[in-house]
Amino acid sequence: MKFPLTSLLLTTIVCASSAYAATPVQVSVPGLNLPAGDVSGVRLSALYGRSHNVKGLNISLLGLSDIDNFTGLNLGMFYGANRTRNSMKGVEFGLANLNEGTAKGADFGLINYTANNFTGGQFGLFNYAGSLNGLQFGFMNATVHINKGIQIGLINYDRSGTFVSKDLPVFPIVNARF
Repeated sequence: MKFPLTSLLLTTIVCASSAYAATPVQVSVPGLNLPAGDVSGVRLSALYGRSHNVKGLNISLLGLSDIDNFTGLNLGMFYGANRTRNSMKGVEFGLANLNEGTAKGADFGLINYTANNFTGGQFGLFNYAGSLNGLQFGFMNATVHINKGIQIGLINYDRSGTFVSKDLPVFPIVNARF
C-alpha cells in the first residue's frame, strides 16, 4: 500500500510534536485533535475542530474552528469560520468571526460578532460588539455602547444613543463617541 508523501510528512510532524508541552502543530477534525493539547504554533482545522488554547496561526478549512482562548492570526479559508469562546487577541479573516467573550485586534469577515468588549477594528457587512473601543466599518454596525470609537456604515446602531441624541439609537453614515 502506498502512502502519499504529504501523509507521511504530516504523520511525522504530528508524532514528533507530541514530545512538547504545547503542541507546535495540530490537525483538528470533528471529534479529534492530532495531537491533543494546547497549541503554540500552527493549527489546521477541517470541517470542525475544537481546542482550548491556541497561540500562533490557526487555519479553518470548510467549517468552524472552535477555540476557548486565541492569540495570533486566525484564517477561515474556503467557507471557514472562526469561533472564540473566551478571549481573542489578534487578527481574524473568515466568513464569520464569532467571539463570545472579549476581543482585541481586527476582524475581517462578512459577519463579525463580539458579545462583550471589542477593542480594535471590525470590517465586514455586519459588525456587532457588546461595547466598542475602536472602529466598525461595514454595511450595518451595531453595539450596546460606544465607549470610544466610530461607526462608519449605511446603518449604525448604538443602543445607548448616537452623538446626535441619547434618544436616537440609529444614525446613518457616521456615528461616534469620544
